[in-house]
Amino acid sequence: MRLKNILIVVKNIEKSKQFYHDLFGLNVVLDNDGNMILTEGLVLQDEKIWKQFLGKDIVPESNSCELYF
Repeated sequence: MRLKNILIVVKNIEKSKQFYHDLFGLNVVLDNDGNMILTEGLVLQDEKIWKQFLGKDIVPESNSCELYF
């Protein structure tokens, strides 16, 4: 088993892209309308897309996370 990507759901994808670029030097590999893959395998997803996928409101909590392989 191998971890390929980490997906983070964000409210502002452009602000998040700039944050990860400034902090870690990550660059955009693919920008696909609300889904953005950065170097090193970090994936940013717009909150609206995640909400549509779930079919319900998102309730942010400090300890909420999911891990997929």
